[in-house]
Amino acid sequence: MFIKTQRRPLLRLAMISGAIGLFLVAYYWGHWYKLRTAPPLHIEGVLVRPAQQLPPFELHDALGRPFTEKDLPEHWTLLAFANLGQARGHLAITRMVDIYNRLADHDELHREIQLVLAAEEQAPQLAREFSRLSPALHVLSGKAEAIEQLRAAVGDAPSPQAAAEKDEEAPIFLIDPKGRLLALFTGEEQPAAVARDLSALAERPDLLSSEQQ
Repeated sequence: MFIKTQRRPLLRLAMISGAIGLFLVAYYWGHWYKLRTAPPLHIEGVLVRPAQQLPPFELHDALGRPFTEKDLPEHWTLLAFANLGQARGHLAITRMVDIYNRLADHDELHREIQLVLAAEEQAPQLAREFSRLSPALHVLSGKAEAIEQLRAAVGDAPSPQAAAEKDEEAPIFLIDPKGRLLALFTGEEQPAAVARDLSALAERPDLLSSEQQ
């Protein structure tokens, strides 16, 4: 009787362990299958596939604090290149803030968004004033070489014609929570469309999985 009594808990434990094991296998297989069979994503912007990892860089905010590639992970970053001393810079900030505000109902995503305006030169006082518009906004400046390298990394190489058109809308680059260039939006995409695209991208974990790099 003693031996039989001892076997029952062991048998029950084995059955429970087996059930847990089967559940985990089924769960992870289902998750993998879902990612692999997810339909293609269509956005109004340009989806960058494969996503491009950004190189190390160092810029500084309006208070002189460093902002580097280490500040990108765990955030969805909207990045534009423009000088606040020009209308192009004002338009870029207005557009990014509009996109940000349109996602206010998406609590988790809204908390993860940061807005970055970068240029070789930014008027310190003006940069500080604009930075007060939102805690998510970072007005950055840096050496010409650092700005050029970052622009090259995201494929932002303006033509002489575009450079002369100071009022032209600056393109916006979307950096994912892994610090990779995931999409870009020209000046033609309206803030509402960009907000929809960003929401759709955030709901697709397969785009952020390491296998998709």
